[in-house]
Formats: sequence, structure tokens, C-alpha cells
Amino acid sequence: MSLQTEAEVSGGADDLSGERRRTYRALVVEDDEGIVSLVRHVLQREEFTVECVKTGAAAIELMKTVAYDLLIIDLILPLVSGEEVITFIDETQPHTLRRVIVMTASPRKLSSAFLERICKVLAKPFNIDELVLMARECVEGEPCGV
Repeated sequence: MSLQTEAEVSGGADDLSGERRRTYRALVVEDDEGIVSLVRHVLQREEFTVECVKTGAAAIELMKTVAYDLLIIDLILPLVSGEEVITFIDETQPHTLRRVIVMTASPRKLSSAFLERICKVLAKPFNIDELVLMARECVEGEPCGV
């Protein structure tokens, strides 16, 4: 009977951790509770850690202290709009814009200059599989595109 070395024992643990998918942190900014619940459930199923807020002001406060791998932002929000949240991101952490998915019922009204700054646009109503695909593309790196 042979004794395993410490390197052999720890090597097995490393193999297990290599199989695990990285957990990403997502912020969902949406005032419709039904959409919030659905997006939260879908992203958690995909092993995202998800925080949800209903206002642009709450999103801005969180982003001052928390780094997110993915931001899903509705454009039409009470008081502080999704566009204002995106302006805040552009001014304070512009690299994060490439991790933003904008949710909107009117995707055709978005300018090409606006679209070039973000990762994806998710048109409402949306397909769950499309949400998952977009989320993965936005967090796993470039190139993003609408």
C-alpha cells in the first residue's frame, strides 16, 4: 500500500474545481416584478449571483461600491431612467458598458451610437434562451455586438 503525496491529493481537488463554471455577479435593474422574478430565476439557474433593484437610483448607489460582471438594465424606470444609469456607467466605469444588456420594448428607437457602447439589446417580450445566450456572451468576453 503506497502513501499519496500531498501534491497528488491536492491535485485531485484542483481537477474538481476546474470542472466548475465560474460564478458571475449580475445586477438586474427593472421595475416590473414579474420580469425581475423571471430574470432572477433564469440567471440563478445558470449559476449567476443575482441582485435586483427597481430604480435607477438604487442601481447607481450599488455600482459605487460593488463590481458586477453583468448588468441588465431596463431603459424605462421611475425617476432615474436606465439611460441615466448607463450615463453614470459611461462616466465612472466605461469598461463595464461592454457588460450591459439593455431591456426595452422599443429597440428600434435606440441610436446606433448608443448601441455601439453596450453589449446587447434584449427586446421585450424576450425568449429565455436568448437571455441566457446574451448573458453568457456578455460575461465571457469580447466581441459583443447587438
